[in-house]
Amino acid sequence: MDTYGQYCPVAKAAEVLGDRWTLLIIRDMHTGAAQFNDLHRGLPGISRSVLTQRLRKLERDGLIERIIDGRGRTERYDLAPPGQDLSIVLTSMTNWVNKWVMEAPTPAEMDPRLLMLWFTRVVDLTPLGDRRFVAEFDLAGPHPCRSWVVRDNQETSLCFDDPLIDIDLFVTADTGLLYEVFTKRIPLRKALAEESIEVAGDPATTTGFLKIVESMTLPYLVDA
Repeated sequence: MDTYGQYCPVAKAAEVLGDRWTLLIIRDMHTGAAQFNDLHRGLPGISRSVLTQRLRKLERDGLIERIIDGRGRTERYDLAPPGQDLSIVLTSMTNWVNKWVMEAPTPAEMDPRLLMLWFTRVVDLTPLGDRRFVAEFDLAGPHPCRSWVVRDNQETSLCFDDPLIDIDLFVTADTGLLYEVFTKRIPLRKALAEESIEVAGDPATTTGFLKIVESMTLPYLVDA
């Protein structure tokens, strides 16, 4: 991006963050994406070459750091302190958009695979204990999708092929509605009361899982 030629903080911010995809890369790094392939997976529509260019610019601008392994290859990308401080910007933008701009997602915006990827990055299932936990999500919408969230050996993973193991919890919902619950536009309790989201499992597991989802926040907190 060319400079605006103005000695103004807003103009400077636009020069650093105004390129397409840049803020979304920062967003995904705040939700735990660190490796190139993880970042690429969370940004449908971006080419690998454009992602490489944006990461190089963010590194030059001092917002991220490239970590090199022992063979001289890029191992991952970490947020540098200036990039970490952008959580304040993301919070303010999220709150403003939720108040004045955001509406229900359009069919083109309903990507159940991307939604589940975000969910898996953010959710903390450790309160459910050390045993293996598997939740099956059956999402309806323009692109129906079934996926499985697996917590095992203290790691949470996402599967789009049936892992063929016992399921502890079944979640059925509309993709668009789950997007709005995830972004805190619709309270989880309201969606459950209206039976817009159905959760089935043994009572203890269901209660524990719903408490986790209800208290779950994005790394850039949304003020209620």
